[in-house]
Amino acid sequence: MNYADKIENSIVSQNFNRAMSVIQREESSLESTVMDWAYWDDTYTYLNGTYSEYVDVNLQDNTLTSLNINYMGFYNLSGDTVFAKAYGIDAAVESAFNEELHKSFKNVDYYRNLVFSPAPITGLLIVSGQPLLISISPVTSSNREASNNGVIVFCKLIDQKFLDYLKDVLKVGINFHTSQDPEILETLEQDTVMLSSDHTILYIKKTTDSITSYALINNMENTTEIFLKLDTDRFMYRDGLKIINYSSFAFIATFLIISSICLRILEFSVFRRIEKLDRFMNCIRNKKQMSKTISLPGNDEISNLASSANEMLQELDSHYKEIRINEERFKLIMEATNDGYFDTDLLMNKFNISPDLLKYLGYMNHKGYLDYDQVINIIHPEDKTLFRAALSDCFKGNDEKLMVECRVRKSSGEWLWLQCRGKIVRYDDFKNPKRLIGTISDITQRKNYEAENLYLSQTDMVTTLKNRTFVEVLLEKADKCTSCNSWIIMGDINGLRLINDTFGHQEGDRLLRCIGEILKNCCSTGDIPARWSGDEFIIFIKDNHSDYVDILIEKIKKECENLKAYQAPISLSWGRAYKDRLHTDMNAVIKLAEERMYRNKLLESRSAKSSILSSLEQSLHEKHIETEEHTRRIEQMCSLIGKRMGLSQEELDEVALLSLLHDIGKIGIPEAILLKPDKLTTDEWEVMRTHSEIGYRIAVSTPDLAHVANEILSHHERYDGTGYPQGLKGKEIPKLSRLLAIVDSFDVMTHARHYKEAITIESAVLEIKSCSGKQFDPDMVEQFLAILSEDSSIDKNL
Repeated sequence: MNYADKIENSIVSQNFNRAMSVIQREESSLESTVMDWAYWDDTYTYLNGTYSEYVDVNLQDNTLTSLNINYMGFYNLSGDTVFAKAYGIDAAVESAFNEELHKSFKNVDYYRNLVFSPAPITGLLIVSGQPLLISISPVTSSNREASNNGVIVFCKLIDQKFLDYLKDVLKVGINFHTSQDPEILETLEQDTVMLSSDHTILYIKKTTDSITSYALINNMENTTEIFLKLDTDRFMYRDGLKIINYSSFAFIATFLIISSICLRILEFSVFRRIEKLDRFMNCIRNKKQMSKTISLPGNDEISNLASSANEMLQELDSHYKEIRINEERFKLIMEATNDGYFDTDLLMNKFNISPDLLKYLGYMNHKGYLDYDQVINIIHPEDKTLFRAALSDCFKGNDEKLMVECRVRKSSGEWLWLQCRGKIVRYDDFKNPKRLIGTISDITQRKNYEAENLYLSQTDMVTTLKNRTFVEVLLEKADKCTSCNSWIIMGDINGLRLINDTFGHQEGDRLLRCIGEILKNCCSTGDIPARWSGDEFIIFIKDNHSDYVDILIEKIKKECENLKAYQAPISLSWGRAYKDRLHTDMNAVIKLAEERMYRNKLLESRSAKSSILSSLEQSLHEKHIETEEHTRRIEQMCSLIGKRMGLSQEELDEVALLSLLHDIGKIGIPEAILLKPDKLTTDEWEVMRTHSEIGYRIAVSTPDLAHVANEILSHHERYDGTGYPQGLKGKEIPKLSRLLAIVDSFDVMTHARHYKEAITIESAVLEIKSCSGKQFDPDMVEQFLAILSEDSSIDKNL
């Protein structure tokens, strides 16, 4: 057929050349006609406007018919229409043609090129789907010496009559299209044959009956916007097909005759022997009798195949015997270890479980398997998510091995720990897991041992609370959680060592157990109390507010106060700290809680560290017998008033300690000055005023008092800045020092000293008011006097 294709392509190329020759002949004829009119003196005179009778004389109704054209138009140098006449053109086509001409003529450069062109411009044009032959010539005198004064346009329709004429001449169908016609766009997008003819590309689309060829040809503007379409009959192709069909029929008939003869020969020499071999193999497959053999005499491939089948059956029989032995061994191992196996169809969600294990669990049924929902229903609620996730990883192909431990309920209600280990052994055609097999082991005893060991490693054996190891792991997790808010409460038993030394360690352990029970009973379900060290406890509180923490501490304190079974009162020193999104370091939080606990411990009389406070107080009391009574009253008043003013627990602890030790610097003042009944001299007063600085140095040198050192230093500062020793003013004075100044002055005024008499409360109130804004903070004076007038309990302490 390649030769036929070449012949056909040659015919197509010849038809195209012939068609282009006819079209070019028509273009030449039209160009000759337009030149006759354009190079005529009458036409030149008419366009100059000096020959008005030109139209009447030369352009009659039959002029277009005699010239075999459908349109003529005369245009001056400005591109304006002087005269135009059409014949046999559809009104829409005529309108579109005139519009396109005017649009082109409005282009000054383009129209100027037309006017001053040395020769006419002739070519094809398609307007509103209608192909046209058009020729445009500049107008000049017959001797061509005058300047061009316009253009003349002649146009001839390529109508159906003209196309039929071309078809009769060329013996092919012919038509014209624009490059935007759907037929042309579809042809260019398809994989069509391309042929080159005289530098023109032909696009060829072949069907059974015809060959359709398309060629790009230039329009009058010399752009490839027009396609020439030729339809050529494929008579050679149809004749060739007939020859091929007849030859094929003859070949097939001959082939069938020869094949039937060969089949008869093969039936006796091959097919019947193969059929015998097939019946033998089916018998083996159905009855599983691997010891049988088959005999097919001969020296060909079929007899060799029979011999190979006999050898294969012998090997299979040997392997089957080995498999039966292994199955028996596997069954005995399963029975001996009390384990089972499972074989899961992941697509059908069927769990085939060994019968012995099903019987052990109490879920024997006639089906011999459990479906997915049945398996999920017998798994402990806390383990379902873990089991689903492990199985899902196998379903999705994320992990080919299954390893999961979960609790399973027996039919009797007892819970067992089972370990499932398996592997994906089969996939479907899309590489999706299809089959999962593995073993199931009862690990209940091991889990019980692990739980017992875990309990022993995380529990304090004396108090049965969680131990420090557990808490450190907990705090490490809390440290990594940046969004968690947690409280740490540290507690220390005051005087535990004294109890151990005095009453024995058994009594100390009994106290520890008792404190442990109190913490368990007072804490909420989410709180975690634990023993931190010998006499220290810690409470971890997650996501709760400060009021809850304060209430919890007070609750524990009251429970400890109610203990009557010991020969000494029991108390704990407490400190708390908060971990939030800004303070995420749990070590820093614990350190802060411990520091606050040790501060609080200084206020507890039974605390071992209270010896610091006791020794300082004793030294002070030895210097001045009235100081002890004075400090105790101030401590009580500051605590009562501080609570009413809304001070935090930490601030209440600090102001209580400050009340006791604010005059601790007086231990460095000579007794002659300190106990002098007369008025002090200027020099003596200067010495007396140094007791604030002496107290500050004592507090700074004692770590457990350092946090109130600035308050001790500033407790004689005045609000107007005239106080000592630094001359601080207003809010520069520490808050607790400002409060102490009011309470201290009020107590001094309302109680007698060896150098003065006491005044009435009313007089003291007036004095406090008069010093507001001078000696005292006016805001605190207002709060103090309001509390004093409302709370009768303060009067009782005066």
